[in-house]
Amino acid sequence: MMLNQAVLASMAISVWKRGGLDTLVKVLPIGMKPDPSRPVGYCTTLKYIVGRTPAEMEQVVGFAPGSKLVGGADVFVVQPLPDASQFELKGYSQCPGGLATDAAGYVSHPLYPPGLGAPQWDLKGVSQSHLVQIGSVQAGLTFAFEARRLPPVP
Repeated sequence: MMLNQAVLASMAISVWKRGGLDTLVKVLPIGMKPDPSRPVGYCTTLKYIVGRTPAEMEQVVGFAPGSKLVGGADVFVVQPLPDASQFELKGYSQCPGGLATDAAGYVSHPLYPPGLGAPQWDLKGVSQSHLVQIGSVQAGLTFAFEARRLPPVP
């Protein structure tokens, strides 16, 4: 079955526009500032990281334990939202890079093992200048954020 990327992109944007727990977010190691010369890269939605420690976030999104968020995490929203031509659906984090671990051609990467199943999109066409920090969490603490603070996007 062939997937229609345009339809999937439109659906993703509609979900992100709901705001709240469906807000598109990027997680970076605590203290790491966005680099406007680089693309945003892989993102997920707030519901998959809120209420979790940085170590749990690593498991969910598919970072090797203790590799990226060992000191804590900074959480950013993407503003404005990308248009359909600026991102690609990569499936879920249990399939690193959008490939099933049993697929021909899959090569494991020591820093990016299979995650626990958060949806992921690769924002190749969006600069990190579009990242707006909404919070931080230190290692061992839980990321608490009132999702209602992120209203629907018109």
